[in-house]
Amino acid sequence: MAEAKPATGGFSRLVLWLLILVLLVAVWYLASERNQRHFHVIAQNGSVVIERGRFFPTGTGAPDEKAYQPIPVPAGEKAPGEMEFDDQNSLDRFLFDLASSWAQGLAKKNDTHGAAALVDRLGQLPGLTGAQVQQLNAMSADLSWDDAHTDLATALKSLDEARRKLAAVQAGKGSHAVEATALDLSLQTVQHSLDALARPPR
Repeated sequence: MAEAKPATGGFSRLVLWLLILVLLVAVWYLASERNQRHFHVIAQNGSVVIERGRFFPTGTGAPDEKAYQPIPVPAGEKAPGEMEFDDQNSLDRFLFDLASSWAQGLAKKNDTHGAAALVDRLGQLPGLTGAQVQQLNAMSADLSWDDAHTDLATALKSLDEARRKLAAVQAGKGSHAVEATALDLSLQTVQHSLDALARPPR
């Protein structure tokens, strides 16, 4: 009677299919991970729109981070063409170069509010170089200087309005006329000091 041979063919095929399945899963995972690091930049409805790859071999979606929400293109500026980035750092450095030039243009037009909004957005980008961080800090300091002078001008305007009202109180010779005179003299001194500080240096 012939001896029965073990059926190894079926087991070998099972192992082979399992290996193929593992390789397919690994390829799918690596492709998904790579796509998740992929960024797509387009101009849409007057804004620069950033799309981030999903954890899937293909496809993009809107990022959750505030730094990558649509960036409005300032009036007079040109939106960039469609671009692709394979890593976040490259995207961050591109966005910095783009938006920092816009911020500088807005500052020259005395739109410090718009410039400050862009600088704030840039400060949230994690992939900036050391030189870009230094440039960002310098821009922020310059905008703070401009804001301080704007606040000073506003304070002078408020002081002038207050002194006009105090003059009306004095002219009316009401119950607070004496107090209004004393307060006006004090405000006059403050106004002269602030006016000297507000004058641009020669």
